[in-house]
Amino acid sequence: MKKLPTLHIINGDASLTAFEAAKLPGQVLVWREILSEGPTVASLPEHAFWQKRQEYITKTYKETAADYKKKVLDELPKLSAASGFFEVVLWFDADLMCQVNLLYLLHRMYLLQPTSVSICTPPPPENIALFKLEELQQLFETRQRQIISQLQEANKIWHLYAGPDPMKLQLYLQQHQEVQPSLRKAMSLHLSRFPSCETGLGHPERALLELIQQGADTMEQLMQQFWHHHLGYGFGDWQLQQLIQRLQPQLVHDNGVLTISSLGKLVLQGHATVTPEDYWLGGLKIKGATNNLCYNSLLQELKISSSL
Repeated sequence: MKKLPTLHIINGDASLTAFEAAKLPGQVLVWREILSEGPTVASLPEHAFWQKRQEYITKTYKETAADYKKKVLDELPKLSAASGFFEVVLWFDADLMCQVNLLYLLHRMYLLQPTSVSICTPPPPENIALFKLEELQQLFETRQRQIISQLQEANKIWHLYAGPDPMKLQLYLQQHQEVQPSLRKAMSLHLSRFPSCETGLGHPERALLELIQQGADTMEQLMQQFWHHHLGYGFGDWQLQQLIQRLQPQLVHDNGVLTISSLGKLVLQGHATVTPEDYWLGGLKIKGATNNLCYNSLLQELKISSSL
């Protein structure tokens, strides 16, 4: 069977308008999942994997099952057909959310083995969705073609990210300095989301608490400040709202104005810790008081701890 020329996979509808204006030749697949959030359990069979993803998205983001099917599940057969194209081009920014999606897709490309796989990732903090026509065309001309060893590495890192032991992911990054810089940075940010050994808060939650202390007293101000100072996570409104909800009401009060509780102040001063609630990071579910992993902010690495 004759192969089709090019399949472009772009991250989300926000990039679609700019991408269509560039009129690059080839077919387009819009990737609408956010695999950096919620459970990604690589050991599950594919059907069970996507069922778990659907359950998480519909519960967390109030998406209907019908919408998830249309936006995500109905697109998966198109992804499975990628081996029928001569080249697959992956258009993803350098932030954590984009890079985890990219990592999964590189894992799939390793399994599907199209003739050629390329990546278009602009340097941070640039955003593909904001690119002008000539900028998209230039990014396409300078796309990074992936050799088989890079796809093998992405496949390995995906299974570590979506596996039950993030210490193995950390060890792999420490032992393999050749990991692509944007992916390395994203995985480091991922590890920083684990509960801190000092406070019990992940780095993004602590950052939000600090911004409130510094005067961001409305949700809009808080989000704008977070995006300004911590753009590398790539979080949107919904993700930040989820993080802020974790802080309430124990650490943050919202009575029309955001304020830090007495306990929140003690946590920021290093005089108190909190027990994290249950939530997923990659392939591991953080289970509150029984969690035995914590992130050492000073050393910037995970460690085993009997208690936080």
